[in-house]
Amino acid sequence: MGAIFLSSFLAQIGIVAGLAASVRRPNRYRPAVEMLDEGPYFTRRRIIVWIVWGMIFATVSGISAFLQTTTAVLLDATSIVETSCRGLRAEEYRLDRTKLQVTFGHDPYWFSKRPLETAYLAITQADKPRPIFIHLHGRPGSKDLLQLAPEPMAEYARYRSSQWGR
Repeated sequence: MGAIFLSSFLAQIGIVAGLAASVRRPNRYRPAVEMLDEGPYFTRRRIIVWIVWGMIFATVSGISAFLQTTTAVLLDATSIVETSCRGLRAEEYRLDRTKLQVTFGHDPYWFSKRPLETAYLAITQADKPRPIFIHLHGRPGSKDLLQLAPEPMAEYARYRSSQWGR
């Protein structure tokens, strides 16, 4: 993620520098004429362009930095673990396998040509604040998921067979 952020930041600097250099009067829409008495690079208009760009970039970067990104959902003998990052912090969210309620779900209103991609398992625990979602696209016969939730996986198999016929 750091390399993507850095390359996008450098690309934006290049784009804004090019735009700021091209914002000049009176030759804005005609070919540039070389003049010996051209004004300084840091004019009021160019500084405004840099400030607006900096505010937009900082806002988008700040919001993106604090969004949660799920990295993996792991099953072990006693729990289900979701690892994720939020900003620079790595987080781990753990649900006890003995207290789970697993339901099959799909989003029938999602605008997609491939309805099987919207199928998921929602795994909840009564004393935890949020569920863990496992997207089922490409996992029709996962042994771990069949052991964890036989009824919801049978429901998913029925859903797949009903969608396959369309």
